[in-house]
Amino acid sequence: MESCGRKGSRNVTDAKAMEQAHRAYRHCLLCEHRCGVNREAGERGFCRATTAARVYRHRVEYGEELELVPSQLLYLSGCNLRCAFCIGEEDAFDPGRGILLTKQLVYELMTAGRAQGAQHVQWVGGEPTIHLPMILEAMTGCPDPLRVVWKSNFYGTIEGFALLDGMVDVYVADFKFGNDACAREIAGVNDYVRVVTRNMLLAVEKSRLIVRHLLLPGHFDCCYRPIVNWMHQHLVSIPFRIMTGYLPRWRAGRHPELAMPLRREVEAEAVTIARQKGLHVIG
Repeated sequence: MESCGRKGSRNVTDAKAMEQAHRAYRHCLLCEHRCGVNREAGERGFCRATTAARVYRHRVEYGEELELVPSQLLYLSGCNLRCAFCIGEEDAFDPGRGILLTKQLVYELMTAGRAQGAQHVQWVGGEPTIHLPMILEAMTGCPDPLRVVWKSNFYGTIEGFALLDGMVDVYVADFKFGNDACAREIAGVNDYVRVVTRNMLLAVEKSRLIVRHLLLPGHFDCCYRPIVNWMHQHLVSIPFRIMTGYLPRWRAGRHPELAMPLRREVEAEAVTIARQKGLHVIG
């Protein structure tokens, strides 16, 4: 099998690099929950993940940002957030869902994806960050070259993101909340804004970055406006995609405002505000 890392990228089979990655399983600090559990010994942190990563869905995607299509998407089960509106529902949160991620599986999926025109492999979730060591190991078994797209909620640690240095061609950040209170209430995480914005600023120094935001009903002033203001101040020229396909899924009904669909006029206002701020809005 050939490597799927892009030409000139770090060789993920390097023994020292892989040891550093697997060391995270013995004292897990891959995300900002910083549980510190020994996953090799059977301990479980917030995400409940083990040392095994599983793919619960995969497909070649043609409907995302133009520069990312077509992409072979690999959805990994397990997540370090608990967003009440998650469209992935139990598949996204239960790390035991799906088929085991192996070098052979990735090789087969990449080969099939390339036959359908895929130019990228896109790691999505759940949240791929919690499975970083196994992803890096499995990537040694897919065809070369494929550009690597890392779609993440960006609630990872600096130590975790460092494992991706030299491996990622495009980072896609899911900037969900504009304040810590909403993040805590809806997704069960603390210190959200500081962590995510820090990581986006790190990512843009290392590779290409795309930022996405899913408009949430009832969270325009508390989340959307602060996100646009931060983007204007720090990443005004970075591609910014406003997602308007919100659906009240999973446990959204526990939050009255999230139980309703997004109003059409909110979508138009969101685009107008972003453009007035000079953001690089993409479709």
